[in-house]
Amino acid sequence: MMEKSSKNLVLLFISFFFLSCSTMRYHIKRNTTETQKQVNRLYKKNGNAFYLCSTFATFSVVWTYSGENIEIFRMQKGKVKRKQIFRAKYIIQNTMFSPEDIEDELYRKCAMVLDGDVFGYIIDINHKTYNANYDIDINCLKQGQFKSDFWGLITHDINNFGMWEFD
Repeated sequence: MMEKSSKNLVLLFISFFFLSCSTMRYHIKRNTTETQKQVNRLYKKNGNAFYLCSTFATFSVVWTYSGENIEIFRMQKGKVKRKQIFRAKYIIQNTMFSPEDIEDELYRKCAMVLDGDVFGYIIDINHKTYNANYDIDINCLKQGQFKSDFWGLITHDINNFGMWEFD
């Protein structure tokens, strides 16, 4: 009798474990899908969108520069948890921008990390669309001292507005 109870308890534990893993995968996938939808909406609206996310997280942050403002969307489990609007000190589209130089500088400072964090953007500059996703350590990105105006402004805003800080 005791042996049967133990087996049932083990089976119950295993079932619970697989169910919780399945639920976590669902929330991660949903957040990834909704983050991309938010990026696309903001790009269509403002001509730019940026995001930070992590492979195994159910949260992300998406932001855009709109006129003189920066709009930040903190997402969790595929829903906008908090929207914030701040005055931006510059217009990102007016920065010097060379995709090759930006990528080279980023990967020199912060080595590519597979299965980790992602920084991505889609931006229209002079009627040309630039779209990139970088597999990096976001903490390295936050701490980096970059030569390019683009990375300097991006890291300033990530740090200044606490974009990778979640409740």
